[in-house]
Amino acid sequence: MKTIQRISALALAATAILAPAPALAHTPDGHPHGFPQASAMVAADGSIMRSRNIADVWRAYPGTYCVVVEPGVDLDGAEELYARAVGRHWSPRSLSVQRGSRACGGDWHDTIAVRSHGGYGYAADTAFYVRIS
Repeated sequence: MKTIQRISALALAATAILAPAPALAHTPDGHPHGFPQASAMVAADGSIMRSRNIADVWRAYPGTYCVVVEPGVDLDGAEELYARAVGRHWSPRSLSVQRGSRACGGDWHDTIAVRSHGGYGYAADTAFYVRIS
């Protein structure tokens, strides 16, 4: 019985090694699907802690942040605009992302707004991570 188990384990391992790796699907402009075009870690005061392809970030109002992407980032073809809170807070945080907000000047081509709300729906400053892919 142990011989059959060893042979089947060996056959599974060989299959896994010899199987071709799946190719990554690419968008028409050459970006692989699922990989971020731009991302940033932003502090609660609106300063950039880390970033990739992000030109500028500022805090427009309490709980409202404006994120400007580099010219090479395609917001029109973006599959995902994602933001999540970073750190610990006394109440849960809810974040939303909007393209071309009036708080940020209304530019739809390279600006997004990230809004943070604490308990009871009040605007609350928070550090966050934003990703555009």
